Amino acid sequence: MAEQKVRMDTSGFMNKYIEFLENEHIYLYKGYIIPSVSEILKFIFPNKYENIPFQILKEKSIFGTKVHEAIEILEREQKLDIDALKQEIEGINYIIESSIEQYLKLKKEYEIEMLEQEQMVNYDGLYAGRFDMIANINGIKSLCDVKTTAELDEEYLSWQLSFYQLAKGETFKKLYCIWLPKKGLGKLVEIKRKTKKELLSKLEEFQLWKKKQENL
Repeated sequence: MAEQKVRMDTSGFMNKYIEFLENEHIYLYKGYIIPSVSEILKFIFPNKYENIPFQILKEKSIFGTKVHEAIEILEREQKLDIDALKQEIEGINYIIESSIEQYLKLKKEYEIEMLEQEQMVNYDGLYAGRFDMIANINGIKSLCDVKTTAELDEEYLSWQLSFYQLAKGETFKKLYCIWLPKKGLGKLVEIKRKTKKELLSKLEEFQLWKKKQENL
């Protein structure tokens, strides 16, 4: 049996204790399962991936994971060298390498200074998630998400980053997406935020829907 990976964190809203079970992609709050931001987003955008074949989704997921992993190591260890990175991560091909190069160009152009990355947060035990990064961008403290999709869904990102911001318990001056599409030029895209009222209203809708699903 594979060993279960458990991540623990106390950095969320009101410093509530949360755990993350890697294999099942489940968040626990005081030992109880709570929804993830991803689960809430699936409720808001139920048909987002319905016409995309499973194999393509799987390949996209692997690509995105590799790029995220590379950025995490680059920033954590300050190894801004792709050749050195290849020794730490298996499967870096020329496409992934191109995305990493685009990230490094954006980092230089916009003076991206990493402050926190891959941190778990939760909103009062009602939901949890893990944001990609908090960074100073051109000197402005910002909450950021890295996307490697062919097309950028800014409405999806607006909900995603806004839910993370609410859970973090901090209002950031800017919300950004660092967009690194395959074989494309990387872009830094500012994302509009949702209001707290909008977020709590949508969260309530999700909770009612989930309760109905559980009673079916």
